[in-house]
Amino acid sequence: MSAGSASSSTPFDDLGIAVASGEPLASHTWLGIGGTAGYFCEPVDLEALARIARRCHEQGIPLRVIGGGSNVLVSSAGYSGMVVRLSAPVFGGITVEKPAITVGAGAKLVHVVSAAVQAGLAGLETLVGIPGTVGGAVVGNAGSRGGDVGARVAAVTVMLADGAVETRQGAALAFQSRWSNLDDVIVIACRFELDEESPEFLTKRMQKQWIVERSEQPSGTRAVAMMFKDPLGTTAESLIEQGGGRDLRVGAASVYGPHANYVVAGAGCSSDDVRGLVELVRATVRDKLGVELTPLIEVW
Repeated sequence: MSAGSASSSTPFDDLGIAVASGEPLASHTWLGIGGTAGYFCEPVDLEALARIARRCHEQGIPLRVIGGGSNVLVSSAGYSGMVVRLSAPVFGGITVEKPAITVGAGAKLVHVVSAAVQAGLAGLETLVGIPGTVGGAVVGNAGSRGGDVGARVAAVTVMLADGAVETRQGAALAFQSRWSNLDDVIVIACRFELDEESPEFLTKRMQKQWIVERSEQPSGTRAVAMMFKDPLGTTAESLIEQGGGRDLRVGAASVYGPHANYVVAGAGCSSDDVRGLVELVRATVRDKLGVELTPLIEVW
C-alpha cells in the first residue's frame, strides 16, 4: 500500500482487505499531478478484487482501475470513489502457449512485447514504445503507426460490477481507433493470437520501432501526456502545428514544441492548467481548421 492512510470507518472494513483513504493519485500518473482517491486498494488476488467490486456495486461507489497512468488526468479535487491498482503478481503473469500468449491486466505492455519477441511470436513488436499496462492498453485500444492492440486480441477475461468473471471473445469484443467496448468492466487478463517468426528478425523490428517511438516523444521528463487521438488520414500533431498551437501555454502546462501533440506539466502545474491547455488547443484547431480533435487524456 502506498502513502494513503488506513481508515477505521470505510464501507470496506469488514472485508478483511487493506483499503486506504486519501491516497495521493499524483504518484500513480505520468503527469504527476492531481488530488487524492476517496478509497484505494491493491487487491492480493481475484477473490479480493471481487469482494471490492461487489461492495462498490452495492454501495453505489464508483470504481476505476489505474494502470500505468500515462493518459490519466486527476482533477485537483481528486476522485471520490474507489481506485484499484492491479499490482499483485497474480494480475501480472505472462504465459506463452504458441502461437498465443496469455497475460494479466497488470503486466506492463513493454514486458509482454519483449516476452513475445523472445518466444518468436510476431504481432505485438510495433507496440514496444507504448507505456502502461496491458489492461489499460486493451481498454483504450492503444496503438502506434504499426497497428493497435485490439488487432491481436483473441479473448479478454473481465470482471463485472457484481464480481462475476466471464471471458469475452469474437463478436463480444469491439475495437475502434483508441476505443473498445470494455470500459464498463474490469479487465483481468487477455489472450493474444500471434504468428510464429524468427526471434532475431522480431528483435530487429522491435528495436527499430523503439528508436522511432523515442524520437517522437518528449525526453528528459516523465510529466508528459499525449493530448489527442489522431483523426483518420492525418495526425493530431500536424493539425496542431497547422492551427498555430505549437506555442500555446496555460499556467505551467505547455505544448511540447518538437512534438506538438504532447502536453508537458511544468513545476507547479495543476490539473486545471492541463485541462485548460487541452481545451485551448482543441478550440484553436477547431477555429483555424474546422476540425474537432478528440481528447486522448482521460479526466477523472
